[in-house]
Amino acid sequence: MTDQKSESATQVRDSLIRAARICFIASDYDKVSIRKIAEEAGVNMAMIRYYFGNKLGLFEAMIAEFISPVLQRSKTINQGDNPLKMSDILDNFYQTMTETPDFPRFLFRLMSSEHSHEAKGVIFKLFTPLANLTPMPKPLLDKCSDTDPMLVKMSMMSLMIFPFVIPLSMAELHGFELDDDFYQRLAKHNIKLLEKGLFGEQD
Repeated sequence: MTDQKSESATQVRDSLIRAARICFIASDYDKVSIRKIAEEAGVNMAMIRYYFGNKLGLFEAMIAEFISPVLQRSKTINQGDNPLKMSDILDNFYQTMTETPDFPRFLFRLMSSEHSHEAKGVIFKLFTPLANLTPMPKPLLDKCSDTDPMLVKMSMMSLMIFPFVIPLSMAELHGFELDDDFYQRLAKHNIKLLEKGLFGEQD
């Protein structure tokens, strides 16, 4: 009986996190009510208070669930016997983003908003360890020692993040089909681009 209760509790909690993801991706954080999330999950609103305390607690649990695999894979890469490589960083990032392609756009929209300050605080809290984990890929810096490290970092972020936040209408205008195959090919292209340059060695 205890195991059944535990399993049921886990199912309710997971249902609320899935419902929260659907609701927060579809609308602004401030406009999403706990009633709406509870209806999406098919449970009583009291379950949100019971498991998460309030809407912000549920939001944090949802973000933590998303970021946890990214952190774990990054830690595994960093703690491996072989030195960190550009391909490791990009493969890890693209693998995570292609699993939930709507999530990067949601984060971009949230962080660009002038509102939702408490939700932004959660993002800073949970993403800071990831930002500090690989602040600057040494293999790349070793190859461009005469380049400003912060500019290198911005270039990398542009290559990695923009393909996931580009407006769909703009992607369609330029003929991009943003599917798994496209992102896989783009990951390989960007690795080559960063390691060898767009046009290869020039005289």
